[in-house]
Amino acid sequence: MNITSQPSTFNYDPELDLREEHISLISKHLLTTLRESKIKHLSCNNLFLPCNHIRNIAKQCLIMSAEEPFGIMGAQIKIKLTLLSTDMKSTIIKYLPLIRINPKQKTIFELEIDLHEDTKVFTLRRFLPEMKIFKQFKEKSSLYVSPQCLLVKNVFYKTAEPKRAMVNSMT
Repeated sequence: MNITSQPSTFNYDPELDLREEHISLISKHLLTTLRESKIKHLSCNNLFLPCNHIRNIAKQCLIMSAEEPFGIMGAQIKIKLTLLSTDMKSTIIKYLPLIRINPKQKTIFELEIDLHEDTKVFTLRRFLPEMKIFKQFKEKSSLYVSPQCLLVKNVFYKTAEPKRAMVNSMT
């Protein structure tokens, strides 16, 4: 999937109150989930993210939830990571555990964060030959996340097209 071709269908108020403590709260939840999923769900030793990428994603999550009755507190956040298989011929989609900012609040919408492995970065996964002896090294090697991702918002209480927004953390 070429995520750069996805149009952004989300308009927001530039006067929106994006307090640093709210961005930090969302960033903390995202980072905690990614850290915990590194070994459990992704089977990698290291997961590298572009500079400020999590912060940029957290900010976009707040923007996309601003029009909802409970804001970000009424959201569940789903992180989807698309990886290349070890044979480099197909893709594997991994869903990480759902994030609820306020578990006591009723969930009224979902934000899906669509992350992709950065295939432009040189890693052991691409360097080592496809031999059984190297399989474990390839599977446990570091993963690099692309600086571009797509956020999709699905509202549960009304029928509407999902809203989309791109986050690009290119430096």
